[in-house]
Amino acid sequence: MTHFLGFIVFLLSARLAFNVLGVGAEYYFDEVALIIVLGGTLTVTLISFPMSYLVTLVVSPFQMLFEKKNHFEDTVETLVRTSQAAQTSKSAIRELVDNQKTEPFLKEGLELFLLDIDRNDFKNIMTERIYRARQREEEQIALFRKLAKYPPAFGLVGTVLGLVSLMRTVGDGAAASEIAMRMALALVATLYGLAFANFILAPLAEHFTHKADDLKVFRELQVEGLLMIYDRKSPLVVQEMLNSFLDVKDRLDVVGLKEGFEQSA
Repeated sequence: MTHFLGFIVFLLSARLAFNVLGVGAEYYFDEVALIIVLGGTLTVTLISFPMSYLVTLVVSPFQMLFEKKNHFEDTVETLVRTSQAAQTSKSAIRELVDNQKTEPFLKEGLELFLLDIDRNDFKNIMTERIYRARQREEEQIALFRKLAKYPPAFGLVGTVLGLVSLMRTVGDGAAASEIAMRMALALVATLYGLAFANFILAPLAEHFTHKADDLKVFRELQVEGLLMIYDRKSPLVVQEMLNSFLDVKDRLDVVGLKEGFEQSA
């Protein structure tokens, strides 16, 4: 939701700036500048990165807009209830594996759990999967960070091309109004480069960095819960350990600890 809000604020700010300047958006449109900035950035992408990265560049903005939130509280509740059921039977774990709504990383861990592999091997496998997943996410982040430095450079190239055309026009004895218009269009390329880098590529890199950090903690929570289930820890211990991953106001009482305090009082 905040992504849409950010785009709306950007559009409203641009519209307000146009109104203050007393001009329309068409004053800032130039086909040559657009071709140089976008075409140059695309060229660098094709030369520097595999084709799969180009797909990432196109798809990622849509993933950002429609991605699902990591539900820490729901996962904590699921793991605590699973630890309760696993004290007597593995049927609850099998049900979670078969449930289509179970988070994919958690499902992987549960499937390994059902294979009865050694605890240390289980921990090493899940830890390695966290590391490799973060590595893949870092590659996506690096793509946007590296590309963000190119649009301003290509914007400068577009501006230089525009100035060369302007000088030729001056040499041919163009009118002052035409010279001023060509000068404005030449500077538009720099504007496009700065806007593309700072309003699209750099924010995407920051967004996916935050998302990767959040996912790493989310996966660590799941592995911690699975290890405690593996060790047959009491549901109370599982609950309180996993509550450490939540803000104080969001912590859960799945096992009814508060009710026990009230009854004892």
